[in-house]
Amino acid sequence: MVQNTITPALLAYSPPDPPLKEFTPAKDRAFFADTEKRSLLSAASAAEDLTPYIGTELKGIQLSQLTDQQKDELALLVAERGVVLLRDQDITLEQQHALAAHYGIQDRDPNQQDPNHVTIIGRGGNIRAHGHSGGEYHADHSFEVNPPSYTLLRLVKTPPYGGDTIFTSQTALFDKLSPTFQKAFEGLHGIHSSDRAYVASINGGGSPHRAPIATAHPLVRTHPVTLLKVLNYNPTFIERIEELNGQESHHILAFLREHLLQANDLTVRWKWTPGSVAFWDNRSVVHRAIPGGYDVTLREGKRTAVYGERPFWDPERSESLSQRLERLGANGHAIGTANGHENGKSEGLGANGAF
Repeated sequence: MVQNTITPALLAYSPPDPPLKEFTPAKDRAFFADTEKRSLLSAASAAEDLTPYIGTELKGIQLSQLTDQQKDELALLVAERGVVLLRDQDITLEQQHALAAHYGIQDRDPNQQDPNHVTIIGRGGNIRAHGHSGGEYHADHSFEVNPPSYTLLRLVKTPPYGGDTIFTSQTALFDKLSPTFQKAFEGLHGIHSSDRAYVASINGGGSPHRAPIATAHPLVRTHPVTLLKVLNYNPTFIERIEELNGQESHHILAFLREHLLQANDLTVRWKWTPGSVAFWDNRSVVHRAIPGGYDVTLREGKRTAVYGERPFWDPERSESLSQRLERLGANGHAIGTANGHENGKSEGLGANGAF
């Protein structure tokens, strides 16, 4: 298997585009939302939380018909619940592009051919083979200086079974660490690298348009909207922890992967149907497609994403989910009931100094 090895094709390839430069994106649209989300929720026939920590399914609403106010409130709901899920959507690809543009500048993956979207297909092959990462958890290209904030995936066609996607809350994942581990991880930085994806792309016949990069991001980040502490762990792209020695980094990353793989209670699994949509917060959620066991030609989706702020850590203004629940005296157990909005005022809004 040559996927992750040095080959003549790799040595001969020269990417055509320069690296991306850090920039300050426009103010997150969640900052413009009514904290009660009255316009959005009144238009839906139901809004059902699928698990205590992550995932809300909106029913009776079409993304193609949302007003700008409802789009902003949807962004806030996504920031609070991690992922919002919808079925039977009539939105066209052009309308999906326009919806993404409402939230910011559209992100372009280094291997993305169309500047507006990625076509997602089924995943198969021997997922247990050396170097195969098709079934691994990830947040979308966290190696970028400005990783995506919001990502929307719409499935055009789906197999009768298989191809589900799992979403896990990294807000809850951080909260379930012991206070000792929480404190130890705060202030550390993960080195997120696109090296392996770049090598695999070229060896697989791809033509990435940007060279690989490695970027240091906080291992624990502050969510700019909710001000909650989020574990910023991405097993597909994190290579090491900057401040640690080699073996220390290796063992901490191995622990974090085990911690993530045991997080069934912090996870929602979405069974796709044609026309269904997942709209998630790439800053606080990792996901993985369940590969294998189905006809991969029957699964196709269109993914759009927008650039977010550079991840930051603000120890003075952020708190864990448990700290917020305790401070607010809430007996709720969902992130959506323990966000930074109190009495019509949002604590989180305007918190990111980059805005």
